[in-house]
Amino acid sequence: MMSSNRGLTMVEIMVAVVIIALSTGPLLGLLSSSNRMSNASIYEEMAVHYAREIADQLLTLSPRFSAVVNDAVIITGDSSLNLAAILNDSNLRDQMEAYTDGISAVPLQAGGSVLPVRLVLSPLDKAFSRRRITLSDLSTGANSLLKGDRFWKVIIELAWKDQASGRDNDREIIMIVVIKEG
Repeated sequence: MMSSNRGLTMVEIMVAVVIIALSTGPLLGLLSSSNRMSNASIYEEMAVHYAREIADQLLTLSPRFSAVVNDAVIITGDSSLNLAAILNDSNLRDQMEAYTDGISAVPLQAGGSVLPVRLVLSPLDKAFSRRRITLSDLSTGANSLLKGDRFWKVIIELAWKDQASGRDNDREIIMIVVIKEG
């Protein structure tokens, strides 16, 4: 009778060791390069967070933008004001790029007058040099479904200096959001 308890031969063990040895090097290289990429992109993650924070608030406020513009016209007496004049205001831009220790509520402004609406912003990391909103009118003349409504193109820009990269130039992201006024 033949015994069924047979172990691994020396050849089988050697083949297994060679296969494991050959696959370990590339596997470790793959895992370590992935880790380097994750560490290098921490500022990109922060920039996306900052941009998304602004975009979410603007999208939430968009149904009330007509009322915001009307309030600005009443407060300033300037009937030519529109949403672009409010969100492109240089005082708002300066406050958005200011460094604070905590969360800040930045008021929208029109012609130097503070409006009752605020954007709540996370504190900007010291590596960042720009957090900016630029608003421009979006033409809807070619699309008959959008006629009668006013749409705006919002460009949210963030720029930062990545000390770990060794590059002299600032890195930046640009997020574009389309919002409807009213």
